Amino acid sequence: MGKAVLIASLAAAIGFGTAHAAEVETRDFEVFRNGERIGYHRVDIVRDADRSVVNVDINLRVTFGPLTLYRYIHQSREEWQGDRLVSLVSSTDNDGDEEKLRAVAEGDRLKVSGTRFTGMLPADTMPTSYWRSDFVRRATIMDSQNGRVLDLQVRPESFEMASAARDEIPARRYHLSGDIDLTLWYDRDGRWVKSAFKATDGSQVEYRLR
Repeated sequence: MGKAVLIASLAAAIGFGTAHAAEVETRDFEVFRNGERIGYHRVDIVRDADRSVVNVDINLRVTFGPLTLYRYIHQSREEWQGDRLVSLVSSTDNDGDEEKLRAVAEGDRLKVSGTRFTGMLPADTMPTSYWRSDFVRRATIMDSQNGRVLDLQVRPESFEMASAARDEIPARRYHLSGDIDLTLWYDRDGRWVKSAFKATDGSQVEYRLR
């Protein structure tokens, strides 16, 4: 399928008009645990003027031979108007624990209904999908799995060469602590290019952009 046809098809599928081509971007991460690939985390972003639709697809499995020791499956859809989240719907299977979230803009607030929080949050609330670099500057962070508000401290660190799947990318490192212990890297254009964290079993997990 030609690129122009693909863009038009994606735009039409999510409700954009096709009078002009929408901008489509994919951030496709390979996920490794202690150096062994365990799955993927894919973010598809379609922008048209001031509107963006973002689909997130995560599938992680830790196996031992034919046995699955752990699985994590998450799918979400976000809609943005400029810098404001106006809608988010997600479902998560965290090794058999099911979580849901539905959030929608209502006036000057965000109405949230999730398995860990139901109520109203500020309009500029940011979900933990990490694809926007202004994530590190938002005052209210919401767990994309279940809606709970996270207590986080964000420490900006140095620019460095971040290893991707096939290359190294100049990127700034940010360390998150509190309810989440996570390191994120964003390149000079604000693109999310890498993540790393320690899992609850002590293993090291790393995201590498394809």
